[in-house]
Amino acid sequence: PELSPDGRMVAFIRGEDTFFGNGDVYVKLLPTGEPVQLTRDNRVKLSPTFSPDGTKVTYSVMPPLDVWEVPVMGGAPQLMLRNASSLTWIEGGKRLLFSEIKSGLHMGVVTTDEGRGQSRNVYLPEGERSMAHHSYLSPDGKWVLIVLMNSQGSLTTCRLVPFDGSGKEQVVGPEKGECTTGAWSPDGKWMYMSSNSGGRFHIWRQRFPQGVPEQVTSGPTEEEGIAMEKDGKSFLTSVGTINEALWIRDATGEHQVSAEGDTFEGTFSADGKTLYYLKKEGAEAKTELWSTELESGKSERVVPGYDVEPNFNAKGYTVTRDGQRVAFVMKDEKGIAHLWVASTDHRTSPSKLESEVSEDAPFFLPNGDLIYRAHEGGKNYLYTRKQDGSGRRKAKEEPILTLHSVSPDGRWSIVGETMDGNAEHPSVIVAYPNAGGREVVTCWMLCDPIWTPDGKYVLMRPGADADRKSELLPIKRDSGLPDLPKEGVSKPEDTRGIAGRIELGKGVNSAVGPERYVYTRLNVKRNIYRVWVE
Repeated sequence: PELSPDGRMVAFIRGEDTFFGNGDVYVKLLPTGEPVQLTRDNRVKLSPTFSPDGTKVTYSVMPPLDVWEVPVMGGAPQLMLRNASSLTWIEGGKRLLFSEIKSGLHMGVVTTDEGRGQSRNVYLPEGERSMAHHSYLSPDGKWVLIVLMNSQGSLTTCRLVPFDGSGKEQVVGPEKGECTTGAWSPDGKWMYMSSNSGGRFHIWRQRFPQGVPEQVTSGPTEEEGIAMEKDGKSFLTSVGTINEALWIRDATGEHQVSAEGDTFEGTFSADGKTLYYLKKEGAEAKTELWSTELESGKSERVVPGYDVEPNFNAKGYTVTRDGQRVAFVMKDEKGIAHLWVASTDHRTSPSKLESEVSEDAPFFLPNGDLIYRAHEGGKNYLYTRKQDGSGRRKAKEEPILTLHSVSPDGRWSIVGETMDGNAEHPSVIVAYPNAGGREVVTCWMLCDPIWTPDGKYVLMRPGADADRKSELLPIKRDSGLPDLPKEGVSKPEDTRGIAGRIELGKGVNSAVGPERYVYTRLNVKRNIYRVWVE
């Protein structure tokens, strides 16, 4: 939610996701007016903000990352700023504060005049993949509260930085929590943030500049977004619950994998007879790896008691083709992600592969070695090592952004890379030949292609655009890749002419051809509430 300058209206995005996701912008007169829909395109949106005079609402869309504006009284949305996100007006409406892609997926916070002139960097996070998503200027105009995504694509604790760009960043808010939104009290004495420290997202506050974080809201619901009233006595926030559930679609119909807890990140075994997935029961429970035999329905924990680290753009676990070994990601007490290897029959204890840097997104190669993503010197690289941790070597000299998938035959890795000098597409998804050779452009911006376990198809998933359906693209024997357009896929119609293309449903995690696939259903219940503070 976002309040208008006079406090008489609230703007918000109605959709399933609280950070960014498909949805539309609404505005409502307070306290009892009916919500009025301002946009009708259901694009991926975030960060609605009122203009200084309250006549327009700006909002960010992706992909590409641009800022649009729409009149409060109704009318067609118009493009306002390209390569911009999370815009706010500062200095009495004379200047702008927003996030801007510098290269690839590296995003910092800048300030400009209304014509985007006199640009100055406010904050550039370390790491080629790091993204400063949201920024909130203090009432005295000297400090900025930052919502940060690190080089592995994970949200972290909030940061406090000087507006003039001098000095070092300061970590604020509760430890070991993801910070998604922030705000300031009108007198500048308190910093507010939404954080999931402890399991659920709640509103926290911390006295500026170095107070102790205090939890403001609690309970079984989650609270995200903070629209502070001018008197500082209350704020508006989105309150509700969300449940993730995996469902399997096959010849007999649709079946829920588990009726307990949240289930996500489902993957079929190589023979298609077992489903592996992550499961979390309760806010403070561990995220554990489970398996279900599809014929018998027997379910069990694969590595009991180990807290697997999920990531929206990096796989948290992988299983060998014979189903006897599993590799997974788990963070240590310092927040560094490590690879672990375990046997699925529990005959041996899980072992950690030692590393001084974060390692994630593991996949098994045909020879049993692991190929994965490692973070070194502010950049991500493709690495391989043996299951006992030995033989660690760089598989690709040039840095990558993400590792999406590895072909079952080990020929190809699907990775994200920076496209320097390309303003329209700062990053690209390519198929990298693990034995060397020429890369092949797969798709642009936010897509998430993975192989089916039998290697017959690439499952093209739409990434952040949850409104688009997933599709299966058949593999050509000679290349080991789908028959993609030469320039790669940049829009939905680019794949419609591919022979053998099969359209599936939304939110597909994994598929055994068109006859069996697993997908995610979200059950979201949220509304906007006022919370009073002392």
